Amino acid sequence: MSFALVALPVPVRQLFTYRVPEALAATALAGAPVEVPFRGRAARGVVVERISTTALENVLDIAKVTGAPLLSPHLLALTRWVAEYYLAPPGEVVSAALPGGNEGFARSLARRHALEDRVLGLGLPERLTLTAAQKEAATAVDAAVASGGFQPFLLHGVTASGKTEVYLRAARAAREAGGQALVLVPEVALTAQVVAMFGKRFGGRIGVLHSYLPLGTRRRNWELARRGALDVVVGARSAVFAPLPDLKLIVVDEEHEPAYKQSEQLRYHGRDVAVRRAQMLGVPVVLGSATPSLETLANAARGRYRRIVLPARVDRRALPIVRVVDLRREGSGPGVVSAPLRAGIAERLARREQVLLWLNRRGHSHHVQCRACGHTPECPRCDIALRLHVEPRGLRCHYCDHRAPAPLVCPNCRSPLLRFGGAGTQRAERELAQVFPATRVLRLDLDVARAKAGPGETLARFARGEADVLLGTQMIAKGLDFPRVTLVGVLDADVALHLPDFRAAERTFQLLVQVAGRSGRGRAPGEVMIQTCTPEHPAIMAVATSPLLEGERAFRKRELAERRDASYPPFTRLVTLLVDGPDEALVERAATGIAEHAREQAGDDNITVLGPAPQALSRLRDRHRWHVLLKSESAKTLHRIAASALTWADQPGHRNIRVIADVDPIEVL
Repeated sequence: MSFALVALPVPVRQLFTYRVPEALAATALAGAPVEVPFRGRAARGVVVERISTTALENVLDIAKVTGAPLLSPHLLALTRWVAEYYLAPPGEVVSAALPGGNEGFARSLARRHALEDRVLGLGLPERLTLTAAQKEAATAVDAAVASGGFQPFLLHGVTASGKTEVYLRAARAAREAGGQALVLVPEVALTAQVVAMFGKRFGGRIGVLHSYLPLGTRRRNWELARRGALDVVVGARSAVFAPLPDLKLIVVDEEHEPAYKQSEQLRYHGRDVAVRRAQMLGVPVVLGSATPSLETLANAARGRYRRIVLPARVDRRALPIVRVVDLRREGSGPGVVSAPLRAGIAERLARREQVLLWLNRRGHSHHVQCRACGHTPECPRCDIALRLHVEPRGLRCHYCDHRAPAPLVCPNCRSPLLRFGGAGTQRAERELAQVFPATRVLRLDLDVARAKAGPGETLARFARGEADVLLGTQMIAKGLDFPRVTLVGVLDADVALHLPDFRAAERTFQLLVQVAGRSGRGRAPGEVMIQTCTPEHPAIMAVATSPLLEGERAFRKRELAERRDASYPPFTRLVTLLVDGPDEALVERAATGIAEHAREQAGDDNITVLGPAPQALSRLRDRHRWHVLLKSESAKTLHRIAASALTWADQPGHRNIRVIADVDPIEVL
């Protein structure tokens, strides 16, 4: 008699034990999809491990095995590590490793009928002349791939310094060594461009994995990767689980991006999981960025990562000139584009060059307020003001997608004196159409991306020169290469600068450097105009400093000093315990109990427990939200206290209360 530990896609931090009938002993292997009885119904799961004995009584049988093993022993070990490190339900982790989850995966026709490209596809030869810094980086990474072994690299290069070329050559080295490469990018918008670059070198043996692809396509590419029919897989965060049997290189581009951290449910960090996967396999991992996170730089300073710097752009191209527009003196009036920026746009349009405008806020207006009584329409399910959209027209919540008609008069006092505050991309688009009526403008934000099944076509049209101006949110802020863009305008640099989060300044600096790097990537010199009401802020001053690396060093030194004084990463570790539920009083009581339990368990250990306190968005989708923050220099101790608090919260008296651990949170709002 034998038993199996099965991962089920339920929010419970445990595996479930089932007896393996003799008839299924040969097929109920680790990694196999199975159907089991669970709470009076049939449920689909994945066998994680076979065991010979169990202390449990009345163990139910596995009903049937629905296919061959889906996950290799390595991926099973990786998902187990993710579940343990992030204090997450193992069934949810296993589901994240399978495109679309367990449901229908084993019987997926797209996966089972995946056709391989049996032609190796040598692609184009490399004719580029590398800079000295690129040669150093490529030589080091290629040697690491050839020799094998876990070697983490930080490729710290200014924008347009040729990091992608280093990735390409490292991937070629992986293929020559008989293996595969995994390339992670933070935004779906970047995948098409990265795939095109790799396709020129590798032919058709490139696969893509991200959530904007149709489910059948994702499962087909997943299956091709599992068979070893792909040389390179490019994808967003969840592609870190790609089933590559001969993986010899992992690349994490724009490693600093918060998009690598899952913000809901399974809160893992794709970059950190990639590093752990490389360590488990014994292969090199390259973390690339023009603005590395302070945590990654700290790892390099401690000797854990090898840092290689690319200090200049390729072909001796100059970094763009950065001009800060003080909106307190050169205000944009009723619009969102200041006079200096309007003049800069007109100049580029006259020269038939392209312009990129960045505003990290979608919709038309951030909020609507009555000037007579002060009323602001709010979401009935979330504690946040409704945003005004004009396409289609109406008020919308950006969290739960609640929608309401756009008011013509105040719903509270019937006054027609409505003020529309906080400009978004739709408002900027309308203003550009009024100021430059003959100009072709493309907008790219989440609304456009969802409506058109992804951002690829919009970006392709801009690359083909079918538009003069590309206006967008953070989707256009990093990694994109448009040689004809000679002006980048930041319409509001202060959007996230003053959030009550210890990473607000670092995040703003990174975004500004990244979006500025889209300018001047061709032969013509580039310029950047940053509109702000706080030009004296260190993050903005650092971006305007020349050379940029000196500005970055000064900013980093200041940030690290503040982090050290306040005991924040990289000098300490964090875990946030997130508590939510439909009854505010019960949520507050549970959060208070969790904080008290954590303090009791901490004892004499050097752990700081902050809270409980309501989250910045204190109600979301009709659930009230509180949090407790744990801080310690010891990750092991921190995990012990957090796990104990979660176990305490699982008691029967906390029904309808959900508690989630966010290990290594990227924000503490």
